[in-house]
Amino acid sequence: MSSWIAVSRTEHANKHWRPRSGYEFAAAEQAVSVVVGELSKLLPHYAMGFLQAEDGTYQLIALLGLGSGQNLYVTDNHQWLCSYVPAAMRVFPFALHNDSQGNRVFCVYDTHLSDDDSLPRLVNADGELDKLVAKSLDFITHCEQNRLVTTTACAALASAGVIEPWPVSINLQHSQEPLQINGLCRINEEALGKLDADVFVGLRTSGALVVAYAQLFSIAQLEQLTQRAEYLVKEKLKMAPAEGLDTLFSGDDAGSLNFDSL
Repeated sequence: MSSWIAVSRTEHANKHWRPRSGYEFAAAEQAVSVVVGELSKLLPHYAMGFLQAEDGTYQLIALLGLGSGQNLYVTDNHQWLCSYVPAAMRVFPFALHNDSQGNRVFCVYDTHLSDDDSLPRLVNADGELDKLVAKSLDFITHCEQNRLVTTTACAALASAGVIEPWPVSINLQHSQEPLQINGLCRINEEALGKLDADVFVGLRTSGALVVAYAQLFSIAQLEQLTQRAEYLVKEKLKMAPAEGLDTLFSGDDAGSLNFDSL
């Protein structure tokens, strides 16, 4: 089973890494964590919502699928079918993860480690991160800082009482039963509009108001996600007309997509 490995200047002194050639690693992802700094790029293409963690905190996410086991933004040849790729996807095969002490450490996905000297190095001859790796770390660090801003904004919205459960029901042309998406949250627009003036100004000052309106405006993109799903079914029907529709959409989870277990 593949896993993340902390990058070590000593242990990986002679190691190389394989850059991703596409987005095969994300082909089954149904959602991705997103940050404030990319909201303007996300809005034309993605429906966004909130997920609540076990500790009660919220994270802002963009929906990528409708429970079919396929990321509707990744093509069969593993290209991203959209003009903007969320930052969390672009940093692969690198990421920041918590170590056993809870510290954030720079990691590489183990299947992308290699002894092939034709590939880029992880660490240069001076014992420092190679140029491309250092550039990736800089980008990830910037994203991490932006993620902290986003998390703070989500916390402010939750404290203001404007985040609520979002029971999504989508009617798919090739399904008799509506698709139910469980576990998502959204902004309660009515509650947002009724906030005390001081609280509202506080949300605006902290940047949380931008997150709230971005989530509300992005709901319109559920239609785009539905169209992607419908197109996928039609294409598969052309290729395999005898195949049952229940096998095209989701298998064991047909009719629902549940984020509660994340």
